[in-house]
Amino acid sequence: MEECPNRKVFDLLSSSFDRIDEAAWFIRLMEENYHSAEKFRWSLNSFLRTLKEIMQLVSMEVQGSKELSKLVAAKKSELSSDPLIAFLYKQRDIVVHKEMLKPASRGSVGFTRGRGMKLGLNLPIDPLSDSREAINKYIYFAAKDTDFMGILYAEEDGGGEYTCVQRQWRLSQFPETEITELAASAWEKVAQAFFDVAGEMGAKLIKPKFKLGNPNQVQFEIYKPEWVKEQLEHFKKLIAKNGA
Repeated sequence: MEECPNRKVFDLLSSSFDRIDEAAWFIRLMEENYHSAEKFRWSLNSFLRTLKEIMQLVSMEVQGSKELSKLVAAKKSELSSDPLIAFLYKQRDIVVHKEMLKPASRGSVGFTRGRGMKLGLNLPIDPLSDSREAINKYIYFAAKDTDFMGILYAEEDGGGEYTCVQRQWRLSQFPETEITELAASAWEKVAQAFFDVAGEMGAKLIKPKFKLGNPNQVQFEIYKPEWVKEQLEHFKKLIAKNGA
């Protein structure tokens, strides 16, 4: 039986295929940990590391072929000239060799009915802090004064409205685009360069595409009314005890 060309190429480039899957997994981890600052940043750091390692591994796995090595070198040059890829590669080097990366972080506290923010207050969120700290700051203010925006739902009212935080993560060079969108775009570009090499080796591969999660689910952290009520009561007792 004739050997499947894709199987043969996969075996020859197994480490590179594994690394492209690993990079995709770290994007998923970013989405899953959007509201947990440390886990989000650590997932981003890991994505940056694996993204740059993909073509390095391809180079190693084809080094026995001069023609393929030339092709890989050309693909690496193309990627390095891409503004997004070049910027992310640089961020990887900073994380690995210099200091931690602190992305820009903003958000809104408000309420939602499950699709988007219905009413919210924009505010910066420390990139080292979880989203829950942002809503707790507002709850503390409401306990001390008043819920002037009317966004704290401490009881189930049947309307499907819930207190929430919508969070954004951005990088300085691309301030209008979510980090996960940048990561997905970068992954597709690097994966395509890799797939071009695999195609030259005889593999038949479809165009790589990374489908991000629904932003109405990823960017929003929704708080149950009983939790909001519990926090309100906690801060009211704290304020009554300490007078501030």
